[in-house]
Amino acid sequence: MTQILLAVDFEYDLILFELLSEIDDVTIVARPADEVELLAHCRTGGADVVIIGRYFPGLDAEVVAAIAASGVKVLGFGDDEHALADLGITTVVATDADAPTMAAAIEDIRAATVVPPRPAAPPGAVGGAGVIITVWGTGSSPGRTLTAVNLADQASRQGRRSVVVDADTVSGMVASTLGLTEESSHLASLCRSQTDPSGRGHQHSVPHAVIRENFHVVTGLTRPERWPEIRASVLEAVLQRLATAYEVVIVDISDRIDPDDDLADPFYDRHCATRAALEVADIVLILAAGEPIGLQRLVKLLGTPRAESVREKMRLVITKVRAGAVGHPAETRIREVLDRFVRITPDFLLSDDRSTADAAMLAGHTLHEQNPRSVLVGDLAAMMDELLPGRRRSRRSPGGRERRGAGRRGRTQRARVSQVGGPRD
Repeated sequence: MTQILLAVDFEYDLILFELLSEIDDVTIVARPADEVELLAHCRTGGADVVIIGRYFPGLDAEVVAAIAASGVKVLGFGDDEHALADLGITTVVATDADAPTMAAAIEDIRAATVVPPRPAAPPGAVGGAGVIITVWGTGSSPGRTLTAVNLADQASRQGRRSVVVDADTVSGMVASTLGLTEESSHLASLCRSQTDPSGRGHQHSVPHAVIRENFHVVTGLTRPERWPEIRASVLEAVLQRLATAYEVVIVDISDRIDPDDDLADPFYDRHCATRAALEVADIVLILAAGEPIGLQRLVKLLGTPRAESVREKMRLVITKVRAGAVGHPAETRIREVLDRFVRITPDFLLSDDRSTADAAMLAGHTLHEQNPRSVLVGDLAAMMDELLPGRRRSRRSPGGRERRGAGRRGRTQRARVSQVGGPRD
């Protein structure tokens, strides 16, 4: 007897019930209401096959992968085979199928062996046309958000169409750093549109805030407790989608990466967004503060399996470099410490310019807007040149300053920055 779970929307529920009632050796064990109930049934081993429709509540690629991991076979039902294939459902029965066709499909999928799909393209950058740079690092505030925002700013000033994405599910601060007063989450809107095929627009029509023509922002969660809205597989798809619209996608993430509770259901892991952003990245920047505690935390982080898993695409960045914290000369001292304990040389060292950083934060400006002659601005520009060499700088006005557009004169006026595309949160 084949045990069936029906996971379709109301429109197809009755059709399937009548169709399956004509097939021998098939029984419907449950009709779950959403993905939570569906996964619970799959993980208890109470079903052999799930018949699933495109509009089932909570359905996305991660749910399909979790069903497959439980050992239950997935059979799609509907007339939108391509949309179901995007979710990882390879076998689909049309809505006008008769009982023998459905019975054959159930029998075939029960006997089938799951084979990973053949890659559609040769190995290479996973982000598409653009480059995805994820900014990670230790605790103790090494300046992840400050670095992510200003790297995107520098990339745009060097002629690259850039976006900074706030994927920090613990304490997203990109909007506050740039003085954006919109209270909606662009990232949550993007994730919703990614999982709702009917809501997807053109790949270039994504919710974002405009700082300058080539510098955009995808704001993060407005409250930390909204983290379940950002799922790993959906976030990966969103970042890859952004990489088709931007030359540089810079992702700001939390330092926390492992589950809060090792015994909890991994499907509802708060920090899966951090791991997804690391997985999809072309370049991972690991930040640590250039001070004794920051360097000690970096040594511990570099010894973890998580850091080892991104070693091939890792670039090490030491921030807040100053002689007062480690001795003179600061750069030499830092290099000596890292060589002694982890045998690694930092790729970039960023100077400590607290006065400019504080003033920029207070005004809701980037570092370049606040003080284009800052030594930290120069460090970040050189860093972006080295990360993505070979691009021509954009033409600037005399004095290196760009003319600001409307709504760019201060923190309070940035509330007028428009959202483009997608539903408001």
